[in-house]
Amino acid sequence: MNYSQKPLIDLMNTGKVFGESTTPKHIQTVISNVFVFESKVYKFYKNDNDFFNKSFRNLSDKEERFSFTEKDYKWNSTLSPSVYLGLKNIAFRNGDIVEVVREEAEEIVMIMNRIDTNDVLYEKLIAGEVSENDCFEIGKQLGESMKKVQVKLSREYNFYDLFESRIKDQRDWINSVPENIPPEEAKSYCDYLENYRQANKDWFQELSSEVTADGDFHSHNALYSKGNFYLMDTYPPKEEWGIGHTLIPLYRLGTDIWALSGKQEFFKALVKGYEEGNGIKVNRKFDELYIIYAAGIAMPYLYMLSRTDPEKKEIAERFHSFTRVYFAKLK
Repeated sequence: MNYSQKPLIDLMNTGKVFGESTTPKHIQTVISNVFVFESKVYKFYKNDNDFFNKSFRNLSDKEERFSFTEKDYKWNSTLSPSVYLGLKNIAFRNGDIVEVVREEAEEIVMIMNRIDTNDVLYEKLIAGEVSENDCFEIGKQLGESMKKVQVKLSREYNFYDLFESRIKDQRDWINSVPENIPPEEAKSYCDYLENYRQANKDWFQELSSEVTADGDFHSHNALYSKGNFYLMDTYPPKEEWGIGHTLIPLYRLGTDIWALSGKQEFFKALVKGYEEGNGIKVNRKFDELYIIYAAGIAMPYLYMLSRTDPEKKEIAERFHSFTRVYFAKLK
């Protein structure tokens, strides 16, 4: 019989776990179940998302799911130690959850401090609660944070080849929502990226010296509270996405800010802040490459979320409209 997480989900929803005494809010993302209590949040990864398991990383396998969660926690706790509290290896005993050693565990759960969802950058952008000065500060703190995790790699990578793999993955990702992004339109974005890569082969190979650790950076995975910027859940969902060009995190977040706020000056302020925080000068030639790349990730994600949260449909369409307008200017 295939392993099912339903008993764990049902028990978590009762609230009678880990010493908690209230009923949590259960949030489902594309690949995880999240349970929000009064002061803590518990998360574990889904084992039954067939699309994700086949296309990106097979989390149906227990050891792979455990290993992924452990790497995820190490990465995120390095970036935001005040948010991430620890891991629990758990098993079911007499209808209850008990903590056990890893070898005896049936599931692994991540524990975090609860954050105010109103502080999620995505929500602040939608509500119009982010200023140009905020974007500069976000960029500055993002640049400082990247220094913590963008360490020298143990081997050299060819970015020309790496980005080819990224484009192939994006084709699968963007084609997963054909009811929202017509196949021909999806193809045009990916073909643009591939043609750009081939036309700039020498430049891409030169960028190999700027390849470093990468993560899943976007406005759903960022908090901005009282002038402080935090990152969460940014460990990449696919192994290969853990290696990328040093500026991809900036453009992933920046494209969200521009598309969701509708203000290009916010994007420019973010870049200026990043330059100060990271101590570099950003080559704006990357705009025409990474904005389309970042949008090709964000649009399908928002449309996927709208399947269970219809309110996100309008936001996905707003992002889609931004992408179409920006892309038209490139052709």
